Amino acid sequence: MISNERRTIWPHSYYTQFFVGLVFLIIFEKAMSTATAEELLSQSEVTNAGSIVISMESYVFSPSEMTVNVGRPITLLLDNQSFLVPHNFLLDDPSGVRILEADIPSGESQTHVLTLAEPGIYSFYCDKQLLFFPTHREEGMEGRLIVQ
Repeated sequence: MISNERRTIWPHSYYTQFFVGLVFLIIFEKAMSTATAEELLSQSEVTNAGSIVISMESYVFSPSEMTVNVGRPITLLLDNQSFLVPHNFLLDDPSGVRILEADIPSGESQTHVLTLAEPGIYSFYCDKQLLFFPTHREEGMEGRLIVQ
């Protein structure tokens, strides 16, 4: 008897291939984002002592607290290392006035130069939100820029 059945190496091949592809994509993206952040950090240390690399991941800024000198220009390199999650970077002065607002899509980076003329604690955070879930800030994605 002749059978026209196709034999596959993997049963349920569509779902299995999709899952395996997704796992490889996540691993590849994580490896690339880690290398990028390390390269950016080493570049900022070499080129300008007033540069700060801030990595954005799921509900975390790294570093979440920095100290800078008043009146001195600083370069902020905002690096979103999340796989699919967009983030933003909102920086408020000590009185609560917004100084910087930047949207950074997943896997991308932006550079911003600031000169902070007033000493104090500047809050920064991400207020992105998915549907009815808590905002990223409510999940702990916030930090402080201390200006002395």
